[in-house]
Amino acid sequence: MAKTIAVSIRKGGSAKTTTATNLASALHLKGKRVLLVDTDPQANATLAVGIDPTILKLNLADLFTRKGLSAQDAIVKASFGLDLIPAHPELSKVEQGLGALDFDLLGGILEPLAGLYDYIVIDTPPAESKLTLNALACADEVLIPLQAHFLALQGLQQALAEIAQIQRKVNKRLKILGVLPTQVQSQTNIGKQVLEQLTAEYADLLLPYQVEYSVRIAEAQVAGVPLVVLDQSHKASEAYIKLAERIIKNG
Repeated sequence: MAKTIAVSIRKGGSAKTTTATNLASALHLKGKRVLLVDTDPQANATLAVGIDPTILKLNLADLFTRKGLSAQDAIVKASFGLDLIPAHPELSKVEQGLGALDFDLLGGILEPLAGLYDYIVIDTPPAESKLTLNALACADEVLIPLQAHFLALQGLQQALAEIAQIQRKVNKRLKILGVLPTQVQSQTNIGKQVLEQLTAEYADLLLPYQVEYSVRIAEAQVAGVPLVVLDQSHKASEAYIKLAERIIKNG
């Protein structure tokens, strides 16, 4: 049965999509059967693995709205072999039509795939969203990428409060995989201060890896290939690979 990991934080600029795509790709490179699910109407994760959502016949929005479709019908494969259920701008209309109690639809879509994969990694929208709620409602764990900037700490508090509420009311099995510092500029004073504050206040949640800021990450996204595929020796790639190894080791 697949372990489902949602990558989520409301604040934009936290390298959420970078983390989702690179983690999924790192797990794939380790020989695991991995499905990446893009629930963001901006379709950034879809684009980041080199797939244009506008030319595909099916996408996640179709799975929400068209009866009789199987989730397998919408799966496409990236050039390096990773399976993906792509997003599409039409997802914004899907979200508008979701009611307060429609939090289990994504789980129903993905449930038939659970035996086909070792890991399902879900990229979520960078804002409060019913699609994010759907992702967290069906996830086993949530990974919180956090930009190493003072203002991002408020986003972390909001994320933890949201997760706690979902754990109480919707998904009691949901666990926090950890907080992953991203966009880290450890040579700057604010970068050091944020990491020190994270260590002091969230030591039990803070993962022992950090993703340094690098233009190489953006270059990889433009190329449509996650950095862990493009350059495994890069420091940022090493952080994601070590995180994937930790996840595999912990089962």
